Amino acid sequence: MVQSIQAGEIKNDLAKIVGEPYVSDSIFERIKSALDPMPYHVLESNIPHVVVLPNNKEEISEILKYANGKKIPVFVRCSGTQLNGPSRPHTPGIVLNTKRMNSFEIIEEGGYFECEPGVRCKDMADALKTKGYYLPVYPGSQVIASMGGLISNNTSGHLTDPYTGKPGDYVHGLDVVLPTGEIIETGTVGLRRPAGTDLTKFFVGGDGLLGVIVKIRMRLLPLLPRAYGVAVFEDLEALAKGVQRMYLEKRPAPIFMEFMSKTIADIGFQVKGMEPPPGPVLLTVAEGLTVREAEYRVDEQVKSFNKERTIEAYRVTDMDEWDKLWGTREVIGSYIMQVQKGKLITSELSGNLAELVHVIRDAENFNEGLSVLQEMPTLLFGHIGALAIHASYLLPADWDDQKLAKATEELFQREAEINLKYRTCGGEWGQFAKRTPFFIQRYGNISYQLVKRIKALFDPNNILNPGILEGYR
Repeated sequence: MVQSIQAGEIKNDLAKIVGEPYVSDSIFERIKSALDPMPYHVLESNIPHVVVLPNNKEEISEILKYANGKKIPVFVRCSGTQLNGPSRPHTPGIVLNTKRMNSFEIIEEGGYFECEPGVRCKDMADALKTKGYYLPVYPGSQVIASMGGLISNNTSGHLTDPYTGKPGDYVHGLDVVLPTGEIIETGTVGLRRPAGTDLTKFFVGGDGLLGVIVKIRMRLLPLLPRAYGVAVFEDLEALAKGVQRMYLEKRPAPIFMEFMSKTIADIGFQVKGMEPPPGPVLLTVAEGLTVREAEYRVDEQVKSFNKERTIEAYRVTDMDEWDKLWGTREVIGSYIMQVQKGKLITSELSGNLAELVHVIRDAENFNEGLSVLQEMPTLLFGHIGALAIHASYLLPADWDDQKLAKATEELFQREAEINLKYRTCGGEWGQFAKRTPFFIQRYGNISYQLVKRIKALFDPNNILNPGILEGYR
C-alpha cells in the first residue's frame, strides 16, 4: 500500500503537521508501537514506518487527510493494552499515538466531564474521586489503559453489567475525526441523551474502525457508600450456583463481583502474606445511598451464598482485611507472572445465567483435546458477577514464537466454541481482529457484511486500522 513513497518522506511530511520532535522512525519506537499483549514477537514485515504523536484534533485531521491522499494505513493506539483489537499493526504504515492528548475537565455545574483519548483511566478515576464521583470503567490495566481505547471498545472491565451497565450508557457525546479527516461532534452536553439517531453509538464500541475519538463527554456519577463481602466455596460448581442463586432470588446486584479458583487464590494470598484459602474465593462489593443500605445489599447476597456449599461467607467489616483480599484479585495476572514466570494469555467466556454451572465446568476443561494448551494447567478467575470467566494459561518464556502463536490460536478457537455453545459473546474486549471468525459464526455473514459496508462508508480508502475487521492474527 505504501510502495510508492519512502518512510523518510512520510516522516518529513508528518513533521510539518505535528513538529519534528513528535514523529519518530527509530526502530525502538516502531517495534514498541507494533506490539500488544500477545506473547509472540512482532513480524519484521509488520513494523510501522513511523510513529506520530499529535497534540489535538486538528493535527489528527491533517494526518488522516494526508494518509488518505497517499493511501497509507494508519493504526491508532495509546497504551496498547487491548487484548483483542487494534493494538498491533499488521502492515507497515503510520502509528498514530494519542498519548499527548491527555487533558480533562470536570464540569460539575453541567453534570459531566470531558477528557481527551490519551488520559489514563486511573488518572481520570482519581480526579473524579477527589470531587466525590466515580468512573464507570475499571479494567485490570487501569493504571496504563487510556480512555480513548476503553470507550472505543465500550468495556467496563471489572464492573458488573447488571448493575453498572457499559461506559456507553454514560457517554453523552464525542468529538471524532473521521478516517477522511472531517471533524464531527455527536450527542449532547445536556443530561438527557438524544433519542433516535445518535452517531455517538457508532463510535462507542466501534472497535476503532470508523473514526478517531478525540474528546469524550460522560455523565458524572456520585461516589456512594460501599460495603464488602467474601465467600469461600467447596468448589467452583458451588461458587457458580451461589452466583446463580443470588440473581434468581432477586438479591441486589453487586457493583463488583470477582472470583478466583483455589489455585489462583493461593498465588494471590501468598503474595499478600495471607494463609491460603480452603477453596475458591468470591469477592463482592455493593453500594447504596447510605452505608447501611450498602451493608444490607451485601448481607442479602451472603444469604444466597450460604445456601450452597460454602465454607464461609460474610460481610467484611475490617478494611485492612478487605484491602488485602481485594489486592489478591485486582492484579492477579501480574502476580501469576511474578510468582511462576512466563507469558499469560487469557480468554473470556461469557456465561448465561441459566447454564452458568455448565459454563464453569467447560472452563475447568477448557484445554481438553488441544494440542498445545493441554500441556498447561488451566487458571481460572474473572468477573463472575457479570458471568465472565477468564480461562488463562501461563506459557513458558522459552517457547518459540511458533508454539506461542499456536497456543494463542487454540485459546481463541476454544473460547469461540464455548461462547457459541451458550449463545453469548465477549463483553470486555473488541469483537474483531482475533475474534472475527467468532463474530461471523455467532451473528452470520449478513451481519458481518453489514459491518463491512458501514466501514466502507466511513472509510472509503480503508486506511484506518485496516486488517482488524478482516481478522488479522
